[in-house]
Amino acid sequence: MTVRRLTHADRAQAEAMWREIFGDSEAFTAWYFSNRFSPVHSFGAFDGVRLVAMTLGRSTRIRVEDGVHDALLISGVSTLAGYRGRGLMHKLVSMQTEHAKNAGFSCCYLHPVRESLYASLGFRPGTDALRIESDAARTHKPFTLRDGVDLQAMCAVYDTLLLTHDGMQMRDEAEWNAVLNDYATDGGKTVVAYAENRPVGYICCLADGTVSELFALCPNAYAALIDTAAARLGQSLKATVPTDCDLMGERVYGMQYLVFDGAFSLPLKNGFCRLAY
Repeated sequence: MTVRRLTHADRAQAEAMWREIFGDSEAFTAWYFSNRFSPVHSFGAFDGVRLVAMTLGRSTRIRVEDGVHDALLISGVSTLAGYRGRGLMHKLVSMQTEHAKNAGFSCCYLHPVRESLYASLGFRPGTDALRIESDAARTHKPFTLRDGVDLQAMCAVYDTLLLTHDGMQMRDEAEWNAVLNDYATDGGKTVVAYAENRPVGYICCLADGTVSELFALCPNAYAALIDTAAARLGQSLKATVPTDCDLMGERVYGMQYLVFDGAFSLPLKNGFCRLAY
């Protein structure tokens, strides 16, 4: 068994393994590996020349405690059936986090399948979240709700939340375009809420009903957005949102962090991070 950093030559195997393990569409997988695959931050285990386990990473910037930190987002941690239970995941992620520390990142972060899965590697819960559902019978305070992408409005909402919710990823124009192209790949639909022509929230959801993002500056705008999007898609929706949402929901764990050299403290103050590939 060989364990090493991935190269661009490994892309085809990594892409095939992603589809097999996670069941994502060919369109999304192709988009991800064209736009997000960063071999320099990714590691794999090989049985001969066959890729049997991997962990992918990409460089991001997050805002925490009024400062901006370089952070490594870890995703795609997976092992093929028949190779599980051998400690490959533990070894690969250990190599990845050591690489990140040596490369000068403030932290690594990920969204675990189970909250306890990465505890032995030093990861700790850093953010919290609320799981809410649409409700066709609910009444809302009046907002103007418009279909379609209004990038300036969405940026205004997101940038305001960056100042109040620690852990969120920083986005420049290129990052926004990448995120919106991701959603468009899976038939995304966007609704933006306005109050007196001021943008106060938005929701991005995919054709299959997955809510990719739901953010609002007015807590009572969350209900209007998710219920309107559900009605326009013709199906009920669930969304993961910050805990200051003005709705009842299930408290769920969010992102976990491995922080290097005391760069910041956990848990994050009013922390929320929606995993955006």
